[in-house]
Amino acid sequence: MSHERASGRAIIWLTILAALLLQVMPLPPAVAAARPDWVLLTVSYWVLALPHRFNILSACFVGVVLDVLVGGTLGVRGLALSITAYLVAMQYQKLRHFALFQQLLVVASLSLLLHLLVYWAEYLSNPAITIDWVYLQPVLITPLLWPWVFWLLRRIRRQFKIR
Repeated sequence: MSHERASGRAIIWLTILAALLLQVMPLPPAVAAARPDWVLLTVSYWVLALPHRFNILSACFVGVVLDVLVGGTLGVRGLALSITAYLVAMQYQKLRHFALFQQLLVVASLSLLLHLLVYWAEYLSNPAITIDWVYLQPVLITPLLWPWVFWLLRRIRRQFKIR
């Protein structure tokens, strides 16, 4: 029983690692600005599917690791991911039963909140930072990927019997 639990934990963290790699993977400048929030999608799925296994503290840790990888102010993305994970965790029973369009709206809202929180926290440490349309492009792209990420992670969870 504990072996299955440990292997399930490893699978969860491998998917998080894959999302972190996709988040920091070099892209051509023309498409780099529209990079989807892979980490947000993955964290949201695990909090939605298994809130007892992947929680707000886990999301904070992932955010701090993301801060280190992107070279941002330490703790900014940890705070932002914690807040978004909290919102998902508080309503996970309702969100599970939402229609796909409603889930897309929730993911878009979470992505917008994440970007605005990161901007706000970065602005506090460096007031010279400005916001423009390019900064918010991922808010439009991220929800479009939610159905595929949800399907893939659900398939992984069922295949490895992660509970």
